[in-house]
Amino acid sequence: MSEILEPGENKGTQAKGTRVTFLTILRNGNFRNLWLGQVISQMGDYFAFLAIMVVVGSFSHDVSQTTTQVSGVMIASTLPRLLFGILAGVFVDRWDRRITMLASDLIRPALTLAMIPAFMSRNLLLIYALAFTMSAVGTFFNPAKGALIPKMVPADHLAAANALSQTSMTMAFVIGPALAGTTFYLLGNGREWLAFVFDAASYLVSALAISRIRLPKADTKPQVEIVTEGSALSGVGKEFVVGLKALAFNRAMLTLSVVFGITMLGVGALNVLWVSFLKSAFGYTDSAELGWRFAVIDVVFFSGMFLASVLVGNFFSNRPPKEYIVWGLIVAGVATLPIGYLSNYWLIVAAMFVVGVAPINTGVMTLMQIVVPNHQLGRVGGGIGTISDTATLGSMGLAGVLGAAIGIPLVFFLAGVMCILGGTAALLGLPALTLADKIEEEPVPMFGHRHLEPHLEEASAA
Repeated sequence: MSEILEPGENKGTQAKGTRVTFLTILRNGNFRNLWLGQVISQMGDYFAFLAIMVVVGSFSHDVSQTTTQVSGVMIASTLPRLLFGILAGVFVDRWDRRITMLASDLIRPALTLAMIPAFMSRNLLLIYALAFTMSAVGTFFNPAKGALIPKMVPADHLAAANALSQTSMTMAFVIGPALAGTTFYLLGNGREWLAFVFDAASYLVSALAISRIRLPKADTKPQVEIVTEGSALSGVGKEFVVGLKALAFNRAMLTLSVVFGITMLGVGALNVLWVSFLKSAFGYTDSAELGWRFAVIDVVFFSGMFLASVLVGNFFSNRPPKEYIVWGLIVAGVATLPIGYLSNYWLIVAAMFVVGVAPINTGVMTLMQIVVPNHQLGRVGGGIGTISDTATLGSMGLAGVLGAAIGIPLVFFLAGVMCILGGTAALLGLPALTLADKIEEEPVPMFGHRHLEPHLEEASAA
């Protein structure tokens, strides 16, 4: 028997003229459980991520070797999203989204705790393997979450809900590095492993919160049952192709693919070069100091993101998502241009705050939910992620070479140029749709696989 919604949690539309705010969204108990769980889980994620960067970055005093080692961790974490992005989306569109998220949260604590002996023994290969496996399991989580949100809230609440979902990340990434930087500073070198205990516990808190979500089975599992002739493998292959078609023939998704390809090809290298930049430009070689300096930059960056999410979710949720993407990328690009040439650490901190004030992810998620039917969101979200991660991986792979060949400051400048180009492509190619343009779900078919195709044409014409 399907579980019922809690009182006041129906997905009916908001009364016309009523302004949607975060308080409106948080009255929804299901969404509140998801959001609170994610604040804790993502805080633990970043705590652990910073520990990886700092500890691996301290394995060697040689800047080029540090870049190589940090690159290895970043590549190991990114590669699963590249390899399994769309494929994970296929299964997310087949499985119960709530159960998928729950399983992901229950598997990752054991993998996280296994990082402790890997760090103690300075076993880089084991660190890479665990980072790869954790990322592979996590690949299922975000597409499932993105596809479940439209089933939790009314259509006219989506922009505010996505903005609030974004704040779970920004809050975690403000508090996480602050806690991590303070912890590393107080405990000193050699005790960074405590971050992984916290991360493992955070996944369990997230799992508990997700277990409390109460939605009808028809909402947690895609409404359209995929029925195909032939083997199960053949069915998965056909659904995989449908995801590729949605990216290739849907104007909005094709443009987003191009935008992310351009942007991440430039920005991806920065993820690898930050540690080396702080060490070479400012002489922060001690892992404790490097940890809190790195943490301050990220606290300020995500504070900017938090401010942008609050403004969008409470005051501008009725604007076309295109605007968030276009101006977010352009502003972030302009602020990134001079970072590598700034000789004052605190000016860099200020520039990163401006980079953070860009509600790009909120715009992307909302636009996807407008033009893509819910039973395809897993595949399309996974596909966009794959394209973004492919560009990121290529950029990270070239980071060390580019940094040595043209200098780290020029790499930062080129990253800013790529952001501006991505924003320009979004300005020219994305449709200015609003939540009123959201496509309707089609009736559940009796059989066959062709029911997926009409939505591709409908969304392309939007």
